[in-house]
Amino acid sequence: MRRAVACTTKCRRPPASLEPALRLSRGLMFGGAIGLSGGWKRAQWLLTAAGLLLLGLVIFGVIPYNLHPNDSHAYWSVNPADPYRDARLGGVDAFLYAPAVAQLLAPFTHVPFVAFRLLLGAASLGSLAAAGAAYTLVVPGVIEDLVRGNIHVLLAVAILAGFRFPGVWAAMLLTKVTPGVGLVWFAVRRDWRALTQVALVTAMIVAVSILLFGIGVWGEWVGLLVSSAHHPGTYSWLGIAPPPLLVRIPVAAAVVGWGAQTNRRWTVPVAAFLALPVIWPSGFALLAAVPPLVMDDIRRASRGSAAAEPRAQERSEAG
Repeated sequence: MRRAVACTTKCRRPPASLEPALRLSRGLMFGGAIGLSGGWKRAQWLLTAAGLLLLGLVIFGVIPYNLHPNDSHAYWSVNPADPYRDARLGGVDAFLYAPAVAQLLAPFTHVPFVAFRLLLGAASLGSLAAAGAAYTLVVPGVIEDLVRGNIHVLLAVAILAGFRFPGVWAAMLLTKVTPGVGLVWFAVRRDWRALTQVALVTAMIVAVSILLFGIGVWGEWVGLLVSSAHHPGTYSWLGIAPPPLLVRIPVAAAVVGWGAQTNRRWTVPVAAFLALPVIWPSGFALLAAVPPLVMDDIRRASRGSAAAEPRAQERSEAG
């Protein structure tokens, strides 16, 4: 049996005359991957510099821009004891996240709004830098998110971290909710441990919140989600509006399901974006998680191919 396997392997080897050409093509492939990596490092610095320059031009008014911090003001003005009074999707200063988020924000509502706005912006920008993704400042929606003071940038970083620490998906489930469809990634891959972590972290946060502040506001939040689902909001630009959420969620699930089967991690932030309750311009900032995942997948594939090459050569010579 061992001889038959050896013979079969040997018979499948390419002709000796082709070996130099094959070795050259492999060298070019791996050399190109190394060159791409070095070039990408330089491109990252250039993109980061361009993004910071653009952000500065927006902040200091060189580029005309509506700098009204709609979203961060809603977070700062929330009353943790009664967070959903007059709240409605698209309303002024409407707070739509879980009670635990309002309770977490409570200490920050006592600082001046300008300080709160700067802290939130610094947290978003700092999280991008910590994730090695500061270059994604040039991704459409990222600067918009920083200016408005929303949390899409923070959630994009949470998606990146979620592959190693799945529990951070609790942040998505307790804020935007529907982009949690990205968890289909773990379900398709049968990663039950990851899903268990998400469930446990989320349940612990809810339990602590109820224990300390009662269950009443949680009932109000669920009611708000239900009413928002019955009267979904939308955003249109030049008369063009995205499809309704009920159409987008199945599409998002299909995208991430395909990605899970084909090992394309970038489909997770794409699915999360598609499943946003309302696709505002700042919502595109979720796609800031796409470039880091694409580049990391390319590096992993290159390392895997490079590691497999010597083993394949040894097996070929042994045959």
